[in-house]
Amino acid sequence: MYSIRVSLAFVILALTALSLIPLAVLRPRHRNNMGVVSHVVTKIMTLYWGVKFEYENEERLSPPETSIIIANHQDTQDMFFAESAIRNGTVSLGKWEVIYIPFIGQLFYLAGNIMIKRSNKEKAQKALSLAAKKLVDSNLSLLIFPEGTRNWGKPLPFKLGAFKLAIEAGVPIQPVCYSLRDKTMDYSKYRSGTIKVKCLDPISTKGLTQDDAIELAIRCRKLMEAECIAISKTLPQYREEGYPPMNQHK
Repeated sequence: MYSIRVSLAFVILALTALSLIPLAVLRPRHRNNMGVVSHVVTKIMTLYWGVKFEYENEERLSPPETSIIIANHQDTQDMFFAESAIRNGTVSLGKWEVIYIPFIGQLFYLAGNIMIKRSNKEKAQKALSLAAKKLVDSNLSLLIFPEGTRNWGKPLPFKLGAFKLAIEAGVPIQPVCYSLRDKTMDYSKYRSGTIKVKCLDPISTKGLTQDDAIELAIRCRKLMEAECIAISKTLPQYREEGYPPMNQHK
């Protein structure tokens, strides 16, 4: 049942993307395109999955200055729920291969997101350096999943790209914690559960050098890992053993 439900969700997401492409074509790579796209996608996916979002410090998702927004990367559902962290003036970082996903990839590009080829580390690093200048010049914020891949409920070490980028641009890190869906979401029900989103205090990078990137990444990971567990346990549907099918990845 879950596989059917998630497959249908991808179809709905693709059709939604197709309907939004004309907007992006009229103002390609506009700074607010992702804000509009994310608002529409979040509304549709909230209804489809029967979820409720609860925010804490939501205003921090619209920072007054360029920021690097980092969030925990969990599972396939991030395709449907991560848009909830994007507001006007924010774009996201994605791998270049996304562009080959029908409708979704084309909209992702036209909406102004930053795409890199991670297979070539030298080119990826150069792209991030160019991105740092673009973000500051355009007063854009950037959403990144520092784990780099889905963790399926098992926290992974943070890659350094987000932190090196923030230090190079001289902008703060804005940590965003999502409740752990493998322990709080029951996809066998129409009303799958509540997703809690907590924005922690921004972390300044002023005075830091690239030598500080590792320590900064470790600090952010410890803060976020502890907070993700804490906010999950506040939800009434929290279950330590988790819910299928997500707990089957453990």
